[in-house]
Amino acid sequence: MLSYPQGQLVGSIPGPVEAMCSDTNGNMYLLYRNAVTEYAHGSTTSLRTLRIPGAELYSCSVDPSSNDLAVIFNCPPCGNQNLAIFPNGSGTPTRYGAPYAYTSTYDNQGNLFLGGYSGSAISELPKGSQTFTTITLSEGITYVGPIQWDGTYVTLQGGRSPAGIYRIQVSGSTGTVVGETKFSGYMRNVGYSSISVQDAAVIMPFSTHGTETNDLGVWKYPRGRHAINVIKKIGTGDHGFGSVAISVAPH
Repeated sequence: MLSYPQGQLVGSIPGPVEAMCSDTNGNMYLLYRNAVTEYAHGSTTSLRTLRIPGAELYSCSVDPSSNDLAVIFNCPPCGNQNLAIFPNGSGTPTRYGAPYAYTSTYDNQGNLFLGGYSGSAISELPKGSQTFTTITLSEGITYVGPIQWDGTYVTLQGGRSPAGIYRIQVSGSTGTVVGETKFSGYMRNVGYSSISVQDAAVIMPFSTHGTETNDLGVWKYPRGRHAINVIKKIGTGDHGFGSVAISVAPH
């Protein structure tokens, strides 16, 4: 855990983590194997653990309008199910078979968007609906990374350097790419970014020499270009950052 934007190490939680996300109250959800473990802002003591038996969890996102927790997973015993939504982040989830599901994001109206497998389409589960809409993109995106909501647009990050972030205007079943955030300077490899809507910034792990992404860059968003801050090599040895999430202190 690093202070933001200073980048000072303020704490750590032991054990492996595959992915993570946060809600509007600053709670963090850490995924590993079949478990989602929740932590309050800045805490190293877990609040609760949710499980999907037999599953390998990939990613998560939280609905700011309801606090519902969406988790994308792989589970051979579960048939075609790959998405679970926990109401208010607890209890028994509703499961779906969702297209184009590897990462997810909610917009500010509670619509859920899924992406990550295809650079030509994403999908949407509208608020209150049980049916997914396939959204065809106006241009293909190579090596797709995380899907995010930036406060105005759904975005997709290119999953390989130079890792531009593409802003998408969704209208019905069409997604029009209306802009791209580009990053200056050489980056050999990149991890999953996190857009900070609060201060119009984006944080992304990257490397300049080795393959491990153990630097964290901070850029203004959507301007991009040159980083305004680089947090150097918090990771050690062969370890780097796979992704980053922002926990906003609750009011």
